[in-house]
Amino acid sequence: MARKRFEFVIKAKGSADISCMDPNKIIITKGAKVFDDSVIGVSADCSAAELPAELKMALREGKKLTVTIHTAGIEDIVTAYGSYDLKLNDKKSITITKSGFVDGATIGVKANKGAADLARPLTALLRDPEQEIKITFAVMR
Repeated sequence: MARKRFEFVIKAKGSADISCMDPNKIIITKGAKVFDDSVIGVSADCSAAELPAELKMALREGKKLTVTIHTAGIEDIVTAYGSYDLKLNDKKSITITKSGFVDGATIGVKANKGAADLARPLTALLRDPEQEIKITFAVMR
């Protein structure tokens, strides 16, 4: 059976308070305020709980997750893995972590990058409140 790629795109905004200093995780939040050094986008249009069922199913099967963070012509790619332990029930945020830690916002574990590892030209743009950030989540089904 041929595998197919499933993609889901969300949008968020930049913020002057984004620092991208956390080396261990990345957070995208629906809230308007930055609450952690791992936040890379605010006012997102989706949370972990609101992801499509097909994406949630693939993540709970432990599939490889590719996350593309794009703004103003610059992008960076993060890879992580789903886990059978994912809850995917947080209504405020999405988290990708280098560790195996799982909470309701976690959608990917064992990531190859945290917020501090993102390309510096990208993180500079993430600090601009006028920037729209496009985040694409992709899995092979």
